[in-house]
Amino acid sequence: MRALLLLSFCLLLSGSAFAQTKKATPAKPSADAKAVEAAVVRFFDGMRAGDSTMSRSVLAPNARLFSVGAGKDGKVLPRETPMDKFVQMIAQPHPQVLDERIWDVKVNIDGDLATLWCEYAFYAGDTFSHCGVDAFQLYRSPEGWKIFTITDTRRKENCDLKAAQAAKTKP
Repeated sequence: MRALLLLSFCLLLSGSAFAQTKKATPAKPSADAKAVEAAVVRFFDGMRAGDSTMSRSVLAPNARLFSVGAGKDGKVLPRETPMDKFVQMIAQPHPQVLDERIWDVKVNIDGDLATLWCEYAFYAGDTFSHCGVDAFQLYRSPEGWKIFTITDTRRKENCDLKAAQAAKTKP
């Protein structure tokens, strides 16, 4: 009887050791999450195309653009670039495509407010410039999701250029 109990116990342990655990499948993004991401992608598609009208189409009228980083004095502060100035820059002819590649996109939504957080790498043509994190705040307008704040960090080190290459948008 003892041998039978010992054998049963050993089989129980060995069976659990070989059991496969089911990997949790990531939740499918909601229609709203897809629409939020589409608004951000449209903004960058406009930038790549030099089409300020396309980029502006997903911006709130009072949208703001900030970068968080250390200035020449070493102090870390948010620095604002006027959105109109940025959109005008998009419309200017450029010798290379301005290409902001994003990946590891995370969208959080509560009612009519959404946040999109992603990593990015910025390229002028095929030349790497900088990387960091983008944080977008959007609201649901009657015309769809609109970006009202863009905040980013900027650095040249510790950039995942393999992920950036994988995220490269095909023309």
